[in-house]
Amino acid sequence: MRKYLKRSALLALCLMLLFAFAACDNGDTTANDTADTPEVTETPEATPTPEAPPEGDEPVTITYMFWGDEMEIENVTNTLNRFHEEHPHIIVEPWPVDRDEITALLTTLAAAGELPDTGFMTEEMAINWARAGFIQAPQIIGEQPRDVISFRWEGETVAYSSCVVQLALYYDRDKFDAAGVEYAPKTAADAWSWDEFVDVARTLTIDANGNNAHSPNFDRNNIEQYGIYLEPAVFQLETWALSNGGGFMDPDDWSNVIINEPESAEAIQRIADLYLVYGVMPRWGSLGGDNVDALFLEYNVAMVINGTWSIGVWLEGAMNNHGLNYSVGVLPSMGRPVTIATAGLAVQYEGSDHPEAAAEFLAWFAATENNWALIEGGIWLPRYESWYRDETLQREWADNANHPPFEDFQSAVIEYSLTNAVSAAWHWVPGFDAFLPELATALAPVWSGDQTAQEALDAARPTFIAAIGA
Repeated sequence: MRKYLKRSALLALCLMLLFAFAACDNGDTTANDTADTPEVTETPEATPTPEAPPEGDEPVTITYMFWGDEMEIENVTNTLNRFHEEHPHIIVEPWPVDRDEITALLTTLAAAGELPDTGFMTEEMAINWARAGFIQAPQIIGEQPRDVISFRWEGETVAYSSCVVQLALYYDRDKFDAAGVEYAPKTAADAWSWDEFVDVARTLTIDANGNNAHSPNFDRNNIEQYGIYLEPAVFQLETWALSNGGGFMDPDDWSNVIINEPESAEAIQRIADLYLVYGVMPRWGSLGGDNVDALFLEYNVAMVINGTWSIGVWLEGAMNNHGLNYSVGVLPSMGRPVTIATAGLAVQYEGSDHPEAAAEFLAWFAATENNWALIEGGIWLPRYESWYRDETLQREWADNANHPPFEDFQSAVIEYSLTNAVSAAWHWVPGFDAFLPELATALAPVWSGDQTAQEALDAARPTFIAAIGA
C-alpha cells in the first residue's frame, strides 16, 4: 500500500516540477521549444492492444521517474498517455526530476523504501545499484538490444541503455567554404589524425584582423571565430583516452585504474592544449553557455563535438529556423577511430507494489515505435541493431528534416556506430558516481594550466581507486 499512501504527494511534485521546467525555458533558444518539434503522425509499427481488464477491475497505478528538457517531458507524457490507452489496466504517472539531482533523490527514496516503480537512471549509478539489489534484471521481449549499451556485472547483463547516444563532430559548412577547407571526413578510414584536426581548427580560428591561428600575427586575445568547441567532460574524455590507446579502467580488471597511464594523460592534455597552446577553442564555460546552437550561431564556432542528442535538442531548430548550414563527420583520431555509445537506462526498481505492471510497461516502453518521436526527432538513436543495418529502416528514422543530410549521417553516425562504437567504462565499473566528482576536482588545475594532466592524474589515482571501491 505504500505507493497509494504517497500518490497525492507524487502528483503534486510532478506538477511542481513540470512548472519549474516551463519557467526555466529560455525563449531565445528556439531549438528547445516544443512548437519547433515536427509532429509525428505515424509510427513504423503497430503495437498490439491487449485485452481490457475484467469489468469492475480498477487499474493499478505505477510511477516513472525521468529527466529531460521541456520537449522530452512532453514526449514522455504523451507516450505514457498512449500506453494507458493501449493498456487501460495500468496508469503510469510521470515523475520528472532534475538530472543533476536524481542520484541524491533516489538514494533518499531507497533509504525510506519509497523508490518509484520504474524510472530512468544515470549511467554512473547502474552497476552499484544492480550490485545492491535495487534494480531488477531486464526482461527482453523480441530483439535483443545492442550489446554496446549493455551494463554488465560478473558476467551478467544487469541493464541496457534506453537508447544509443554517442559523440559526433558537427561543423558549419559555410565557415568551411569561406576558409577553403574540405568538409570533415565521414568514415573511420578517412578520419583526421589529431594533428590534422588541430591544423584544420587553426585554419578556422580567425582573429579580429582576419588572421587565422597559423599566422604569426594571430591575436588570440581578439578572436572572432573559433575553430572548435568540445566539453572536457567524462563522456568526451574517455573517448579520447581510448582513441590514444589508453582508457579510464583496465577492461580486463575494472579495479585497475589506468587513467593516469601516459596514453590517457596525453589524450587529456591534448584537449587542454586546444586553448592553452593553440588558442583554437574557448576555455570551457567561458562563453556563458554551451548550447550547441548558440555556439554556432552566436559565438561563431566552426566545429562542435558533442553527443548525438544535440541534433534534436539544438541543431534541428538552428538549421530549420535560423539557417545553420551544418553537417556531421566522424571524430578525429588519436590513433584508434572510436566513439562511446551510452545513454541513461530505464529500470524496474525492487519493492514495487505492482511488479508485473512495471515489467509490462518497461517491455512496451523499450519498443522502438513507442519512442518514435525521440528517435525521429534526433534526440535518441535506436537501441536495436536492425535499425542500423537496413537502409530502408535507417531512412525511416533518419532521413527527415530533423537530421543533417542523410548520406553524411548514415556514414558518420549510423555506420560508424556499428563499426567503431564501444561501451563507456560506467557500463561495467562500479562507483562512477563517486569517481566523477573526484575526476573533476583532479582536472581543474589542468584546464587552468597550473598542472599537467600527467601530474594531476598521478596524484589523484589513489583517490580514484578508493572512489570505485577497488
